[in-house]
Amino acid sequence: MKGGPAESRHGGQPAPASRRGLFTQTWVSATLTAIGFVVLSRLHMLGGLPLWVPIGLLVVSAIFGELTGRGWGSQPSDRQLHVLVAVHLLTVGVIIYAIGWGATLAVGYLFIVANDLEDHGSRVTRPALIWTVGTTLLGQLAVQAGLVHSYVKLPGAHGLAALECLGVAFVVHLLGNKTATQERDEAALAAGEANFRQLFADNPQPMWVFDAETLAFLEVNAAAIAHYGYSREEFLTRSITDIRPAEDVPRLLAQGRNGDEGVRHGAWRHRTADGRLIDVEVSSHTLRFAGRPAVLVAVQDVTARVALEDELRHQAFHDSLTNLANRALFFDRAGHALRRLDRGEPGVAVLILDLDGFKTVNDSLGHAAGDTLLVAVAARLQTALRPTDTAARLGGDEFAILVEDAATPEAALAVAERVLESLARPLAVASKELFVYASIGVAWTAGDELDAGALVRNADAAMYRAKAEGKGCARLFEPAMHTASLERLELETDLRRAVAAGEFVLHYQPVVSARDGQVVSFEALVRWQHPTRGLIEPEEFIPLTEENGLIVDIGRWVLTEACRQARAWQLHHHDDTLSVAVNLSARQLAEIGLVHDVARAVAASGLQPGCLTLEITESVLIADPDRAVARLRQLKAFGVRLAIDDFGTGYSSLSSLQHLPVDALKIDKTFVDGVAAGPEATGLVEAIMRLAGTLALETVAEGVERPEQLQSLQELGCAQIQGFYFSRPLSADDVETFLRANRAAALEPNTSA
Repeated sequence: MKGGPAESRHGGQPAPASRRGLFTQTWVSATLTAIGFVVLSRLHMLGGLPLWVPIGLLVVSAIFGELTGRGWGSQPSDRQLHVLVAVHLLTVGVIIYAIGWGATLAVGYLFIVANDLEDHGSRVTRPALIWTVGTTLLGQLAVQAGLVHSYVKLPGAHGLAALECLGVAFVVHLLGNKTATQERDEAALAAGEANFRQLFADNPQPMWVFDAETLAFLEVNAAAIAHYGYSREEFLTRSITDIRPAEDVPRLLAQGRNGDEGVRHGAWRHRTADGRLIDVEVSSHTLRFAGRPAVLVAVQDVTARVALEDELRHQAFHDSLTNLANRALFFDRAGHALRRLDRGEPGVAVLILDLDGFKTVNDSLGHAAGDTLLVAVAARLQTALRPTDTAARLGGDEFAILVEDAATPEAALAVAERVLESLARPLAVASKELFVYASIGVAWTAGDELDAGALVRNADAAMYRAKAEGKGCARLFEPAMHTASLERLELETDLRRAVAAGEFVLHYQPVVSARDGQVVSFEALVRWQHPTRGLIEPEEFIPLTEENGLIVDIGRWVLTEACRQARAWQLHHHDDTLSVAVNLSARQLAEIGLVHDVARAVAASGLQPGCLTLEITESVLIADPDRAVARLRQLKAFGVRLAIDDFGTGYSSLSSLQHLPVDALKIDKTFVDGVAAGPEATGLVEAIMRLAGTLALETVAEGVERPEQLQSLQELGCAQIQGFYFSRPLSADDVETFLRANRAAALEPNTSA
């Protein structure tokens, strides 16, 4: 690190004085001393010694000092240092004793020693003590021998010399200790500075120093050069504002004006040489660098950490599968939108969307295909909404939409219709083309003191009303729906208890031959014997069981009980041709264990497989026709009969029937109702009959209630009849009575029905 604080005078070793400085100091001292001698000579105080003698000695001593300085350098050896100090002190001693003042001028030793300590450091102390004492001793011997004149008479001169010698030695000792302490401090400082310079240069963390006033870079380490991509020269021609985006510079300058001299930490963005912006955390503190106020900066690149934190924040508020807002973010935005209503904002609407038949897709095609479908639906929602609207996935196949500026309920319904239109186009999932339908509930408010939770609950209640009214539609919340929603929640709770408590019973509606009125089969219809509400019809609870999956357990029980009861009738009436029909839902058909369940029910009852008819609707074939057909073929291979229920109301083409392993078509009641009313309705039934005849399928007319319907169907060649004209659904006990009457009355209608 260049340009740091000035190096130590000694740095563990005495620093060299320049030759010019040494020369000037030596000769200036000699000149001043010579002037003193001249003054003493004028005052006749040189002890009779000629003036040229002390001046000559001064010149000789100065020349010696100059020569030894040049020859021995700034670091003389211990022996050379002894010689140097000895010459200096002996020269002083000769002069002060030669002029007669002797020990009274012993302070002269201190000037010489102080100068040598300054030039050569604390190593001078020991030789200075030795030669101060030695020179004084030699001088006093010369006085005692009468070799030199002394202004101080003996024996007092010896006592004075002893005192002066002790005093000078004590001061020399103090000066030496002070110099040694100063050297140690300067050595420690120099070592610290060296360590700092090494730490700065080799630190793997990018670091630099910049001018606190101009903000220009003053120094930069290798890590910063490597990390940022600028060369050292490029750094030193820039200021710290040059590596920041323009929008961050005002904050940087404002921070600089605060003048805080402590350690500061901050998060910033820096621009690298290739133009990238990186996120960094900066620690800085002020110092002096090359004699000017500066700031030392250490930088840590946290770009990866910031990106991870951003991703975690995103994941905390977004659905991981669809990348839509999740429940937490949706409720947060809904809450903000509702609070803005107090400031005169337009109304707020929440739409709850639930996919119709998603469980069938998920169970038949697998969870991966179900996830793909959810992602595709999320994309469709985004295209149908405005940027200001929020789409969220609340869980499973339930989505929510927040419309923050819905001025009226009609405007909210318009958004729902737009969403339904976007979903009407087929979706490609698992190499198949699927049609997806949704039920949407809409709740709107203009500031009725509703919170987000209440608004979502209202929309949820409206969504269930949409499902109950045929699915694939949108409904606006009405207060009465809240009661229905609570009833639905209570019903679902009771349903789960009912499965375990065995509260379900079967009723059976006869299917008779159109030719002679003989009973050929019974359709098993499940009922719920609720402990407080009494007998509940399937229309009220079956849709709910299909949504929550309870239909699988209930359907398994229906299969077992219907087969058992049919076999009991066969044995009681000695009629092994009497059969039973059981309805299968899409959820049941998607179950992998369906064939096993059927086989177990048949085996447990002793019923022949051909005496069991499984009825499916056309709608169960929509989600995954290939898998549904494969499952039907497995059932057919087992030996059971298959029938399409409510034929004519579904979405499959008539031509697709030739690929289905079915035995019968059940003509829906909507066609039967008008069979005797006019040629158009009759023509539709006739077309179905011809199609069935072409494919060698039996036909069963459902919902026959009037004799003219029966007559028309007989004329068209319908094989079997089912409806209130013959009987309503009957309990198992009532079936016994009906069978006995049927055997006796043949084609006579059951007027008690």
